[in-house]
Amino acid sequence: MNMVEKIIVLLILYIVVWCSDGPKLKQKNRRERITYGAIMLVTVYLSLDYVFELGWPNFIELINLVLSDVSKKIVESLKVPA
Repeated sequence: MNMVEKIIVLLILYIVVWCSDGPKLKQKNRRERITYGAIMLVTVYLSLDYVFELGWPNFIELINLVLSDVSKKIVESLKVPA
């Protein structure tokens, strides 16, 4: 697929999702709308990476980047001294 085809497919998908979820979101509370918006931001990020082949970090790489130091500290604190 070339870039134009990818953009067209993604636009169709986002329009369908918005038409389906838009009316339901109006009835949801603020917390649910914020959560939905955060999920949609992640999908837009990954879509941009896909369409333009930018090589940006994917979801797992971002989690590892953010949490790797914390997880190493937790493992070190749980080690029993010999």
